[in-house]
Amino acid sequence: AAHPSVWTSGWRPGVGWVCAAAFAWHFVLAPILVFAATAAGHPLVLPAFEAESLMTVLFGMLGLGGLRTFERVRGVIPQGR
Repeated sequence: AAHPSVWTSGWRPGVGWVCAAAFAWHFVLAPILVFAATAAGHPLVLPAFEAESLMTVLFGMLGLGGLRTFERVRGVIPQGR
C-alpha cells in the first residue's frame, strides 16, 4: 500500500482507475465528442455503454473506501494500513 506507483499498490487502485476512466468517458468525454461532431455536421452515434455494471463496481468500491475511512477515524484500523 505504501508503494509510490498508483498501479502497484494493489488491485483496488487499478480497478478504481479503470472505473474512473470509464465514468469520465461515459459522462464527460463521450457527450462532448458527440456534441462537437454534431455541431461540425458529422453526427456521431457511439455504441451503447452498459453503465449499470460500472456503477455497481464503482459505488461498491466507494462504499468500501468510506467504510475504511470511518474505521480509521474510530481507531479500529491503524493509520499505516
